[in-house]
Amino acid sequence: MKKSLFFAFIASGLMMMTSSCANWLKTASRPELADTTHETEATARQTVSADPTKDPDRLSDKDLDKFAYELGLDPRKGLTEPERKDVLTRRKLRQLERGLDSPRERLNYSKVLPLFANDQEKIDYLSVPSLEGRQAWVNRNKLWNRDKTNPDFVTLAETQDITLGMTQELVRKSWGEPAQVEHSGNPIYKNERWKYVRELPTVSGYKREKRFVYFEGGRVVGWETE
Repeated sequence: MKKSLFFAFIASGLMMMTSSCANWLKTASRPELADTTHETEATARQTVSADPTKDPDRLSDKDLDKFAYELGLDPRKGLTEPERKDVLTRRKLRQLERGLDSPRERLNYSKVLPLFANDQEKIDYLSVPSLEGRQAWVNRNKLWNRDKTNPDFVTLAETQDITLGMTQELVRKSWGEPAQVEHSGNPIYKNERWKYVRELPTVSGYKREKRFVYFEGGRVVGWETE
């Protein structure tokens, strides 16, 4: 009985090997079948690489308009190559800012925000993965040495005037507290619009004037009067 079971097991194994060999020979005699798997994988890789949404330099119309206007550019007039790079840089910066998860990360960033020279410096800082590493980056690039008030800014503030690059503190010293403050995005990033209202004497009485000051990272980037 045991011998019968043993020989039956051997016969079953031989049949399976024969079937496998036959299938292999069938595939080998037809190259188009043997290459199917490789062609499928190659096609998949080609599809992924051709996917425009994976292109880091691709801008949707929505992003183009949003970040171009944020930089004071008009996308309707067309952008030069340097302007397009600025828009891509701004988009990357906003993505990194949204990735700041903890209150401590956001607080540390807000403290040094007015000291950065440009968007690329902000990206370099935020690309450092740890809080300790970011602090080392600040020290290595001597950002705190920039934290000195420009004497020209002080003079302008004392004469109740403002200029580009002026801090929010000096604008308060020059024009006082704003009547209204609007935030763009997270308030901790200090991207704001301040509204001032004042009454001006004219020959026909008093005229109300509205002034708006725009801040990015806590520094003046523009203003307008209505």
